[in-house]
Amino acid sequence: MRSIARSAFALIVFATGCTTPPPAPPPIPDLAAAEAAIRAADAGWLKAAQARDSAAEAAMFAADGVAYRAHLEPMVGPAAFQAYAEKDKVENPKATINWTTDRIEVAASGDLAIQISSVTIKGLGPKGDGEDRLRFVTVWKLVNGEWKVAHDIGSTTMPDTTKK
Repeated sequence: MRSIARSAFALIVFATGCTTPPPAPPPIPDLAAAEAAIRAADAGWLKAAQARDSAAEAAMFAADGVAYRAHLEPMVGPAAFQAYAEKDKVENPKATINWTTDRIEVAASGDLAIQISSVTIKGLGPKGDGEDRLRFVTVWKLVNGEWKVAHDIGSTTMPDTTKK
């Protein structure tokens, strides 16, 4: 009987000594800090756009980030966006841009967010007499601790003047 008791005791000691504690739960993301970081990144993007700095604008995109613009195939990656932005600046030498953020919603995971913005572009066209107003949806993702654009899509809110 003693050997059975010793064996049971040894088994209990062995079993409890071999168990590992459960992993700690992941930290709860600070959603307010994430939103503030996105607002700061977006302010940097606007500053670059207003300075007509295509390289700095393109740097806002993740390596696989996609920009969707009317009448164009999607542009994937910073280099594609930079080429688009440079061509756009040549075609619209007097253009100025401004946007405001209507809201930012950060996912509970803390690594994705959606931004809704209103954009106004003045001075469009070779003469600089055109204007456009748009609404944008930008999906941001956290990449190595930095917020980068995953997807950016806009749509004009101006009346369609091509229909008769």
